[in-house]
Amino acid sequence: MVKRKLFRGKAAALVLIMALASTSISGCKSQTSTGNTVVTQSAQSDSVTDGTTDSSTAEAAVDKDFTDRDKDGSFDESSAIKINLNSDKAEAEGDGVSISGSTVTISKEGTYMVSGTLDNGQIIVDAADTDKVQIVLADAGINCETSAAIYVKSADKVFVTLAEGTTNKLSGGTKYIDTDDNTVDGVIFSKEDLTVNGSGSLEVNANYKHGIVSKDTLAITGGNISVNAVSQCLAGKDEVKILDGTFLLTTSGKAVKSSNEDDTSLGNIYVAGGTFTVNSKDDSFHASGTIVIDGGTFTVESGDDAFHADQEVVVNNGTITVTSCYEGLEAYRVSVNGGEISIQASDDGINAAQPKSASEEGDDTSQGDSGKEKPEMPPDDQENGTAPRSEENQSATQSDENLPQEGQQRRGGRPGGKGVMGRGQMGGNMENDTNAYIKITGGTLYVDGGGDGLDSNGSLFISGGMVYVTGPVSDGDGAIDYNGEGIITDGTVIAVGSSGMAQGFGDSSTQCSVLYNLTAQQEAGTVITLKDKEGNELISFTPEKKYSSVVISSPKLQTGSTYTLTAGSEQTELTLESIVTSNADRKGGRGSMPNRNNR
Repeated sequence: MVKRKLFRGKAAALVLIMALASTSISGCKSQTSTGNTVVTQSAQSDSVTDGTTDSSTAEAAVDKDFTDRDKDGSFDESSAIKINLNSDKAEAEGDGVSISGSTVTISKEGTYMVSGTLDNGQIIVDAADTDKVQIVLADAGINCETSAAIYVKSADKVFVTLAEGTTNKLSGGTKYIDTDDNTVDGVIFSKEDLTVNGSGSLEVNANYKHGIVSKDTLAITGGNISVNAVSQCLAGKDEVKILDGTFLLTTSGKAVKSSNEDDTSLGNIYVAGGTFTVNSKDDSFHASGTIVIDGGTFTVESGDDAFHADQEVVVNNGTITVTSCYEGLEAYRVSVNGGEISIQASDDGINAAQPKSASEEGDDTSQGDSGKEKPEMPPDDQENGTAPRSEENQSATQSDENLPQEGQQRRGGRPGGKGVMGRGQMGGNMENDTNAYIKITGGTLYVDGGGDGLDSNGSLFISGGMVYVTGPVSDGDGAIDYNGEGIITDGTVIAVGSSGMAQGFGDSSTQCSVLYNLTAQQEAGTVITLKDKEGNELISFTPEKKYSSVVISSPKLQTGSTYTLTAGSEQTELTLESIVTSNADRKGGRGSMPNRNNR
């Protein structure tokens, strides 16, 4: 994995001063001219809706509930059955426990307190499907060379509680041997719902495949948890949901994964809080359904996508810092409603496109957009497919007539195929997928993209928030790229990058915006400023990469006013005679290209 410098947008790269007086927006007649003057068009409508389904629709399928017992890591030590581990044997007193050598089997509902060390053994839960079992780890260490250290074979639900002030360690060998019909592939492996709670510490070392796995729902509500895994660190078939805790997740595969091929409403990830430090060679957070982030602090270093969902990624709150990734937020639909997000991506910062089918996933290449090298991903043997979509969507995207013909490639040098996602390969054709969108309604977003900064195979809607994009140097990508509509009604956007594929916002917007392609590429570190006619500095932005195009929009910009834009060695006077001001051949819309006379 290639490490990249942490995006310094908040401190060194970006200084923003907004001092424009608030004023109403008025429509203007269209005006067209050549040279270094601008091309303007009047807005078509004073009332604009983005036409998308509210993100709450996607969130409705995500289970955000935690039971009182999920959240409560307490237990009654006096009534708990004590299980004492001692190297190659174990001892216990009470009903519901049987011991055979170094294998402890729990067969009844109750609370079981585990202490001591097993060099090569395991705890098995084989209880009735109505039983709830609590396993309290209190300075426990269990290593199992050939299977799970804790194996939940049958129960209604199991709670693994990390006792306050204790340090616990679970580990396994490099090859597991199946002893029944189940394929056990995690250090903690549960066929049933599994909750990890409490305030103690847990270290999991998975030398075979996965760390903590539930074939139903995995819930975590607390603890200091470190997982080092060959494949997935945390996995839940129906859902992974996290309320709180401190997580150090390191893996050659995916860090957090939920995938359910049988039910497209499942396979979700929900995070309400917690502190995460993630280093993964594959996706850091991956869902076949939807990812919802309501809180938490994330520091992510990913060899593929930082947050990938086949359906939707929704960020409502939290602090997300992606220090390196192939793509940052990737889904069929991406919504940012709040929080503070910083993304360093070698390809697209945010990408919205239909996911690949399972067959397309198997045809992955190692090249992504713009010929950028994409690291080869390790095999991922747990439910690794795309949840089937409606027949309408499938027919719309899999029609042979829409596929590139022999010898053709998608934009950016990407091998032929539809504008679908999978292993970082998304977007690229000029067709508008009306089901795909990026929607930003709030929060603060910093994007540094080696490919497109904001890339939607459908539309881009911005109605709030602060959005700062440092886009590509290559002319095969743009700071902003969409195939449908680009509509801004509120919020602040500053996006800089190359001019070859530069796009601004469309004239269905209700907030003023400027797309200006410079006559020459400016060097990294050269300041961009926007001043009003009195010479007051309104905006100052210092890109850390070379740039030749600038997009600016703010609720304080007003039609009829004149501004001076200075970008490095260039200076121009702009009069905003319409909602959209641009010196490109066509502003907004898919395939927007610059006026070559102005380069």
